[in-house]
Amino acid sequence: MRFFRMRVHTAASMMMSRRVVAVAAAATGATALAVGSSMSPARMDGKPQISTATGKVPEWGSESCAGWRGDWACIGANAGTEDRMVIADSGEGVVCAVFDGHYGPRASEFCRANSVSVFKQALLQKGSAEAPIKKFFQLIEEGWTEHARVLVRRGDWSASMEGTCGLVAHVTPEKLVVGNLGDCRAILVQRETDGSLSALQLTREHNASNPAERERVQKEHPGEDDAVQYVKNSGSWYVRGTLQVSRAIGDLFLKSPEFHDALPAHVKPYVGGELKTPPYVSVTPEVVEHKLEEKDLFLVLATDGLWDELTNKECLESLKGVKVQGQGEGKEGGGPREGPPRGGEGSGKGKQGEQWGWVKQWEDEESNGASKLLWSALRQNPISRRFGIEFLLDLEPGSNRRQVHDDISIVVMWLQPSLRPKA
Repeated sequence: MRFFRMRVHTAASMMMSRRVVAVAAAATGATALAVGSSMSPARMDGKPQISTATGKVPEWGSESCAGWRGDWACIGANAGTEDRMVIADSGEGVVCAVFDGHYGPRASEFCRANSVSVFKQALLQKGSAEAPIKKFFQLIEEGWTEHARVLVRRGDWSASMEGTCGLVAHVTPEKLVVGNLGDCRAILVQRETDGSLSALQLTREHNASNPAERERVQKEHPGEDDAVQYVKNSGSWYVRGTLQVSRAIGDLFLKSPEFHDALPAHVKPYVGGELKTPPYVSVTPEVVEHKLEEKDLFLVLATDGLWDELTNKECLESLKGVKVQGQGEGKEGGGPREGPPRGGEGSGKGKQGEQWGWVKQWEDEESNGASKLLWSALRQNPISRRFGIEFLLDLEPGSNRRQVHDDISIVVMWLQPSLRPKA
């Protein structure tokens, strides 16, 4: 995701961004974990875990949760991936989410670490089916604000600029409710009466290039010509000439003078002048409720890295080949840290070495919907199409890889009627 027209930081601030800091988020009662880009995954059984996936190489797996099956897959492009994923028992169903961070991974990691406890608290909110989702985003924003305030007081001004898009779904036997901030996307894959697959898009992109969002921001800040600006060099619209997304968790420097004033003098020229009528970035999600039907097959949540490579129609083509299986219990998965599950031999050479022998096995994976989508996206990438997927995977995460694709994180929930838990 391209957020900032210009990234401004110092070596000292980046070192601070990598610190691991634990504080109590008093506003939510949750434990806030700020984890930098150098996450060290802990694996009890050697299998990839959704909570510790680093994306340094493609990773995938499946979770059986509250009677539901959820597949996940990811790959990073940044030196430290800024995406995070969640599949967890909410007590009333399953909560699943993808978070796409920007200007660092701490906001998205905060959301991942606290999603379950905060969502359970949000479920206490009485009212419509949308109320818990809206309450979740309110609480997680309050928690991150308190956490960022602690970091800023310790001299880490970069916490003022970190933020994340968030896409959260709550799935129960009767319905699903989806809430979105930013430019992640959710689609519902359905089987029509003629046997064909169709995609119902449940979200829309919240960025300044979306005319409806641009109009909303301009109406909220009348007379401020710089509330939304078109930047010729990049050919895109930006909120205050700085941020592409118009709704997000964090980005406090565009929401509060307290955090804007915390920025150093050499940064402020790049992020606009005084905040006249903040906030300029909204934390109000768009929420969609859908009653589950017989024709509903999959719910796909993904960060924009997937949609940069695949259209909704191409997503359907990839999922056609997914082999429907019973849910079972426990977890199943595979990846580079396990070795080739079927003993494949390497067919290519490069810095990842044996990895190439596993590419074919992963591409042939028949039962993991998220893995199917990930490999379809990587094959569809223009660099893969020209030079081969091995060439793409041989690029080191960081500036070289980031010029080729974005971080990609995918969650696929299985909704087939025969696989749904009983109400």
